[in-house]
Amino acid sequence: MKIRARAEIIWDYRDESTAKAIAEAVEVDNLNLPENFKFRTYWEDGRVITKVKYLGEIESLIVALDDLVFSIKIAEDVMKK
Repeated sequence: MKIRARAEIIWDYRDESTAKAIAEAVEVDNLNLPENFKFRTYWEDGRVITKVKYLGEIESLIVALDDLVFSIKIAEDVMKK
């Protein structure tokens, strides 16, 4: 079943440098996506914000969002070291 979806996901770090580093690390994953995906990740006021627009199968959207969360987790783990 095809869906049209918009989402905004916000991670609040309350630290501008952490938010910037994490947003820059995951924004690379947003390049070269299929036309039906529009992801934009940026930082603002100590937060990482990802905006998503999507048209397609719900399963593909779930996989993409799962990948995003996993990428954020990896970036957080790297920042802790």
